[in-house]
Amino acid sequence: MSSAALRDKIKGLLVEGEGEHTSSSSSTAEGDGDDSSRHTLGLTSTLFTPQFAESFIARVERECEGLPAEERRSRLTAAYRSVTGSLGSGGDGGGGGGGGANFRVWLKYARLEAESSAEAARAIFVRMESGVGADESQYYTARALFEAEHGAMQAAEAALRRGVEAGRLDVAAAKQALHAAQRAAAVC
Repeated sequence: MSSAALRDKIKGLLVEGEGEHTSSSSSTAEGDGDDSSRHTLGLTSTLFTPQFAESFIARVERECEGLPAEERRSRLTAAYRSVTGSLGSGGDGGGGGGGGANFRVWLKYARLEAESSAEAARAIFVRMESGVGADESQYYTARALFEAEHGAMQAAEAALRRGVEAGRLDVAAAKQALHAAQRAAAVC
């Protein structure tokens, strides 16, 4: 599917979900500073609700099935940048509400970035910890697993320790997650 066809399809999806998002004449949503993805998709004026964002990402993922790996990743990255730029991470004043749906979108974005760049994924995890991930026990275990898979066991242990200190993980859950992370590190 060409970029123009994908853009048209996405615009169609936005029209279908009109009651689920709001539009703004200027979208200077906080992102990573790269506006090219929003322009590529033609989503410069879309502000997503967390629930609409989650369903939008699921649809884009289905559209990207079967594409060559690099094209798939490029299109998904553009979609995630648009969506997360609109949602904000919660710690940046960018509207990180929406609870679980917002968190799940950010976590999937971090996992997508981890496919090609541990540093890009780590930056997303760091941003999440000061926002949508701070109240989610799954954040701390996902971060620990990511760090272990990338050979950073001390960082994995530190993530779990922060989860316990924040009251989001109990010690038993942290120990269980640490053992899982150690097994993942042994496999990698």
